[in-house]
Amino acid sequence: MTKLASIARRHRLGHAILFAVTVCLLVATAAVDPLLTRSFSQSLVVFHEQAQRVIGSQVSLQSGGQTITPLQQMERAVDPRVRAVVGSPTESTSVRINDVIDGELVLLQSTHGQCRHVHLVRGRCPTARNEVIVSTAAVAHSSHLKVGAQLRVTSNPPQEIYDDKGRPLPPPHLTMNVVGIFTAPQSDRFWGGAAVGAYTPPPAPPGIPGPSEYWLTADASFLRNPPMVPPPLKQGEEPNGIVPWPGITHTVSYPVDAGMLTPDTLRAAVAGLRPTQQKAGDNVAITESLSAVYAATHVDLGQVGQILPFLLVQLGIVLLILLVQVTSFFATVRRGEAAVLKMRGNGTAGVVRLGAREFLPSYIVGTLAGLCLAYVVDGLVRHLWLPGNVGASWNWTALLVLPVIAVLVAVVWFLCWLVMARESISALLRARPQRRRGARLSMPAAVVAVVCLVGVVLTATKSLTGAPVQVTPVLLAGLVATVVAALLAPVAARLVRRLLARGRPAGALAVAQLGRRSGVATALATLIITSALFALSVSVFARGAENRAARAAADLGAPALVHATVGPGAVNGQSLMNAVSSVDPHHQVFTPSVEINASSPISNAVVGVIPADMERIGTRTGLADSVPWAALGNGGSASAPNAVVGTWTTKSAVGSTVSGPTMADVDGDFRVAGSAPYIPGVPARTIVVDLATMLKAGDRQDNLSYQVFSKTQDPKQLARLDAALHKAGFASADVRTIHGVRAGYDATATAWAMNLSIVVSALSVLAALTSVVLVAVASRSDRRRDLRALRTGGVPHTVLRRATVGEFVLLAFVGSAIGAATAPVAAWLTGRTMLWWSTPPDEPLTRTGFQWQVGSTAAVGLIVLLMLVGAGFGTRLAQAAGRNGGRWSA
Repeated sequence: MTKLASIARRHRLGHAILFAVTVCLLVATAAVDPLLTRSFSQSLVVFHEQAQRVIGSQVSLQSGGQTITPLQQMERAVDPRVRAVVGSPTESTSVRINDVIDGELVLLQSTHGQCRHVHLVRGRCPTARNEVIVSTAAVAHSSHLKVGAQLRVTSNPPQEIYDDKGRPLPPPHLTMNVVGIFTAPQSDRFWGGAAVGAYTPPPAPPGIPGPSEYWLTADASFLRNPPMVPPPLKQGEEPNGIVPWPGITHTVSYPVDAGMLTPDTLRAAVAGLRPTQQKAGDNVAITESLSAVYAATHVDLGQVGQILPFLLVQLGIVLLILLVQVTSFFATVRRGEAAVLKMRGNGTAGVVRLGAREFLPSYIVGTLAGLCLAYVVDGLVRHLWLPGNVGASWNWTALLVLPVIAVLVAVVWFLCWLVMARESISALLRARPQRRRGARLSMPAAVVAVVCLVGVVLTATKSLTGAPVQVTPVLLAGLVATVVAALLAPVAARLVRRLLARGRPAGALAVAQLGRRSGVATALATLIITSALFALSVSVFARGAENRAARAAADLGAPALVHATVGPGAVNGQSLMNAVSSVDPHHQVFTPSVEINASSPISNAVVGVIPADMERIGTRTGLADSVPWAALGNGGSASAPNAVVGTWTTKSAVGSTVSGPTMADVDGDFRVAGSAPYIPGVPARTIVVDLATMLKAGDRQDNLSYQVFSKTQDPKQLARLDAALHKAGFASADVRTIHGVRAGYDATATAWAMNLSIVVSALSVLAALTSVVLVAVASRSDRRRDLRALRTGGVPHTVLRRATVGEFVLLAFVGSAIGAATAPVAAWLTGRTMLWWSTPPDEPLTRTGFQWQVGSTAAVGLIVLLMLVGAGFGTRLAQAAGRNGGRWSA
């Protein structure tokens, strides 16, 4: 048996290779699921952690006030689960002081190891008490800052000091010596995003400004701090070189190590924050980004483990059908050998044993190659597709998949060979299988049809929702394929009679050959399923991209949105308008907006805009109807200003009155002058009014937010706006662009699954082409005998050539056309229940139907491609049959 198996393997090398490739693809499909799940999950975490930027990728513990927690005690309070995802700590001590000469508020700071993270332009690092280095930006602003200068400073806020008679004295002054000038990059994780090398002037008009400069000093400046209540001093007396600074703050900052951040470590670290706070005490404030990263990813992390398996099941079903077809073909080819073995006294077990020994090496090679291929695919996905730098890692789950799939392949192979081996010698010696007439549905096909029907019904009744719905298109296509296979013989016979009656012998022969070839039903099933998957995947891919673009535009309302943060100085709506007008007088690019936030979740908010600007700058991506900005007119009456509402949350008809907050610090009435299903850039329960009319109602200062809608994403123009906002008194400006928001939506489990579905469907198409090749190879001897008999019967060679080509063109067309026709039905069934979003949007912008333009184009392209491939196979087979049976002539 071993020698016979070796001889068979050498003479049928192509069979061994095809079997090994099929097993390899099936194993790789199963093994890649845990690998991609791990890579997708970790990339999600890394992406959202990096989105926090340097200033947010920190875990900081800060203590100040009357009772200061020592640095070492704060470090001991950090839970080991938090330490597992962070780097080495950075220890800082700081205090706010005033530069007496120019009145600047300064943050005097000593950070351990600070001199290794600055570049000294002149001078040296501070090493003794009251020595400082200042930044080049501060030097450019103040003429008295230079190396060797002596700076008189005082505490801020001024500490009350009394003489021996209880009378208040001026706060003590201390002299700080400038020993160096430095620059420092803001992107250095050591500084946690703090701009220690930049100078920011205080807001104007002056209010209670924050520190505008960083002065770096030695640790000695904060050693041996005296008690908070100093001894009495005489007027003008300095405290002997030791300043009783009030408000000293200790800070320990841990940079988050993205390389150590995984879904499991993130979950553990977030759980460890609570014990950290309890151990540190109420006097320690913890600022961290881990909770925000976890909140942004925990839904996605749960969905990745659901979406990927069901997505890969689709490819697995196609490959399983291909495995059955390949194994059945190999068993059919060996029917003669099986008959000889039985004649020599070997029974069914002997036939199966011979086949097992022949294909065992291919089986082992295919299984191991499948695991290697899974790791290769995972590596390509991580490096070419997923964001973040996620490294390779051994996955035991992927290894455990091997025996499961290996057993499945062995069972399929054994059943196919057992069916062949149990046939009698006379049946094995038949040149072709027994013909069956009429519609016929085997028991396995009937079971498959019932399963498919149940899945389709559950989806149609919305009993099946979420990630499992991804399998419904395969179930629908499988149900259609089962019906087509059952009706193939009678439908083909009827078509043959009609074509012969109409005098079309070539077409009749093509249909007749297609209806009686072995493996045609399986090939049709594979083509139907893969065509449906491909057309639907392309449609879902395009529809998902449209939905994410619409949601990004709806979030911002313009290509970019600038949120201006209120500083300690006094600002108002007019300040915002003046800042915008200073850089864009005609509002061709920028337009201001002021929002009065809602006082409760069930009350309305009011946002003021310039209607003409919004009509020019605002976006309407994803909206069927435009926003009626013109309805605001001149703003309306002072008692009831005009308003435009989004009817998705504010159910008010045009002409009615709604209530909302006003600039007079009281609620007022607004007359609904227009409505739209949704207004981009406007949150839920928010009405839109004319900005000038809104500002005339009063000078409200609380519960306001300021933003600027921008038509451009040009960094230079946005930087000019940012400078104007700072000059107007705003503390900072945060810019959000459509590209940035869209990137966040693209980095979700649902979006990645839609992208991966294209790859899955493309691989399934390759499996379908392999199935067509198998049909051609398996029917080669039958076709040769048929053509020889037809030529003997006087059928013209041209008709035979057309019939051979037409057989494969018809096979490709019927399978792909039927499959493509089921794609819109599958989209209608699944679109309303599948996972389009990790976090569903509030606004009604999601479209779920079939994307006809892209989907139909993909379907037509696939049909044409498959027909061309079929025509190529048919032509080559016709030429080969002609050469074997004598040269054909026209």
